[in-house]
Amino acid sequence: MTQSFHGIESLPNPERFKATAWNNLGNALKSLRRFDEAHHALETARDLHQQTGDTHGEANAWNNLGTALKELRRFDDALHALETARNLYQQSGDTHGEAIAWNNLGTAYRGLGRFDEAVVAGKQAVAMLAAARDWFRTGEAWGEVATTLTAAGADAVQVREAWEQSAHAYTRAGADEEADASREHATNMEIVEAQLPTDAVRPEEEVASESG
Repeated sequence: MTQSFHGIESLPNPERFKATAWNNLGNALKSLRRFDEAHHALETARDLHQQTGDTHGEANAWNNLGTALKELRRFDDALHALETARNLYQQSGDTHGEAIAWNNLGTAYRGLGRFDEAVVAGKQAVAMLAAARDWFRTGEAWGEVATTLTAAGADAVQVREAWEQSAHAYTRAGADEEADASREHATNMEIVEAQLPTDAVRPEEEVASESG
C-alpha cells in the first residue's frame, strides 16, 4: 500500500526559511553593533521575502533594515525603509507591527530634524500600542516622544507630561526599573520648569504660527 502526499504545493517554501534566517541574522548583527553586515543581511531577507510574496515577512525585513540604517545615520534611507514597512504592515492587517514602524519612523524623522513629523509619528505609535495594550512598548514610545520634544526645544511642561506618560505605561507593564527612570526624567523637567523665568518666551510660542 502506497502513501500519497496531498497538497505538495502547500508545503513550506524553503526560500521563506532562508528569508527568516537572514532576517534573524541581521537582528543578531545589529545587537553586536555590526551594522554594515546587518544591513547586507536584512537587504537579503527583504529580497527573499519579496520573491516569495510574503508581504508580512517583507514588512519585518524593511522595519529591521530601517533601524539598521538609522544606526548608520542614513536617515533618508531609513525613512524610506520604515515608510515601506508601515505600508506593508497596513496591507497585511498587522496593526501592532504598524505601530512599531510608526515609532521607528518618529526616531528617523528626529534624526533628520523634522521634529513636528517626529512627534506626530510618535503619538500615532503611542495610540496604537496603547490600544493593543502593549504597555512596555507604549512606555518606550512615550520616551521617544519626550526625547523628540526635548530635541525640538519644546516647553518643559510638554516634555514632563510625556515622561510621566512613559512612566505610567511602564508601570502597567510591570517594568519598575524603566518606570523609575522615566519618573526621574519627569522630575528633572519639573526642576527645569521651576527655574524658568516667569516672563520667558516659551519655545512653542515662538513657532505657534508655523504649527497652528
